[in-house]
Amino acid sequence: MSNHDQLHRYLFENYAVRGELVTVSETYQQILNNHDYPAPVQKLLGELLVATSLLTATLKFDGDITVQLQGDGPLKLAVINGNNRQEMRGVARTQAPIADDST
Repeated sequence: MSNHDQLHRYLFENYAVRGELVTVSETYQQILNNHDYPAPVQKLLGELLVATSLLTATLKFDGDITVQLQGDGPLKLAVINGNNRQEMRGVARTQAPIADDST
């Protein structure tokens, strides 16, 4: 996790509720900076980045976690790798054009 990204844990003891609030704006921008991803791919990478951050923060482990999606459609691969220190990176590969209004 970069210096500007944050992870905050919270707990409501009286209600047995806990959660985490994640901001990964800087890491997200680093992932997008060197690529011209269509808007739907950018959104998906952001969602995978947050999911990976939450997984690495919640699980008690030393090492890496990889969240990867593969398909036969226009998006061939989307992958985010993160570790127990909240260091993350990611990439996507397309094999056909993806319209900005695709879902």
